[in-house]
Amino acid sequence: MRNRARSFITIAAVAVGLCALIFLKAFIDGADHQMVSNYTDLFVGHLQIHKTGFQKNMGLDKSINNEESLSSVLRKTPSVEAFSPRVKEFALISSSEGSSGILLLGVDPEREKNVTTLHQKIREGENLLPQDKDQILIGRQLAENLGVTVGDKVVIMSQAFDGSIAAAAYDVKGLIDAGAEEIDKNLAIITLSAAQDLFVMERRISEIAVRLHQLDNVDSAGRELSRAFGRNFEVLNWKDISPMTYQWLQFDQVFTGLILFIVLLVVAGGILNTILMGVLERTKEFGIMLALGTKPAQISLMVGLESFFLGLAGALLGAASGTSLILLFNKIGIDLSAISDALNSFYIGSVIYPIFSPLSVGLYAVIILLLSIAISVFPAIKASRLSPIEAIRS
Repeated sequence: MRNRARSFITIAAVAVGLCALIFLKAFIDGADHQMVSNYTDLFVGHLQIHKTGFQKNMGLDKSINNEESLSSVLRKTPSVEAFSPRVKEFALISSSEGSSGILLLGVDPEREKNVTTLHQKIREGENLLPQDKDQILIGRQLAENLGVTVGDKVVIMSQAFDGSIAAAAYDVKGLIDAGAEEIDKNLAIITLSAAQDLFVMERRISEIAVRLHQLDNVDSAGRELSRAFGRNFEVLNWKDISPMTYQWLQFDQVFTGLILFIVLLVVAGGILNTILMGVLERTKEFGIMLALGTKPAQISLMVGLESFFLGLAGALLGAASGTSLILLFNKIGIDLSAISDALNSFYIGSVIYPIFSPLSVGLYAVIILLLSIAISVFPAIKASRLSPIEAIRS
């Protein structure tokens, strides 16, 4: 309390460092969660159910002919919020100006709304209706490559389930602008009934896309459904469906850890500097205390306790300020629309909402406090080893 400026500097170094750590972790967690949430909500779903081997070698021969029995199990599973049957196959789409290979998806428009958000990405035209038989949605970039727009006609060609040629003409009802190249350039959607007619599949489907109540439950829900469906079916979560996305997320977390470690080093340097400065400024005082009979261990304990209380004050202040910032920006978001194109390619929106985690706040507060105590060891030892005569003369 005597040198309040020095104490304030020490407390501020701890508080600002901790606040930065907490907020940076919350920001990155928010971006990562948004990436996974947008990726699964947009098209993939939280889980996908196929015939075994479909994911590795997609084809109509691995179609599901007992959808109702699977649906019955899904309805009884508490963790499942919604699910939607699909037909999925590669096809060739053509117009008068060009052609392109695509992934053709047959969906029930009403049920698909409860699983994914593709219907919200239609920028021109309208969404499909369950009764549409000759209407199609295509990606915006795909439409540009084909030279078509809403109302124009395109032709789909592929191979049907029975080995015959599947071909039909469709009117473009809407254009999808998802901001993701794999969708905007390579995806076309027709109704489930239209796809079953096109591929001569009767009541067969390719997969069931599942949405859970909690995204974090994908692993446990996947294991539960795998046991229920048996070996003839594969239940894949988004990590299995897109391992590259999952690997990128893991890399991002490792990179985040490196950044946080660097911030910790900077904070540690600041704390060490201020504590050591306080010891050096009081060299003569310590010398007098030693000359009057104060034991070196008592000097070390005094410096250590000072560091502890300064670190505790800084940790409390940093945790409070960091939490306040997180809660504030969790409501209003951080607008990064200036780089929205780059963010969209990673399925991250232009506004990021940091995620508050009491565990992270408490963990980093404890780390900073322990770091403050550990750093005080060197100044404490230095103070205890002072020679009383030399210290008084300094």
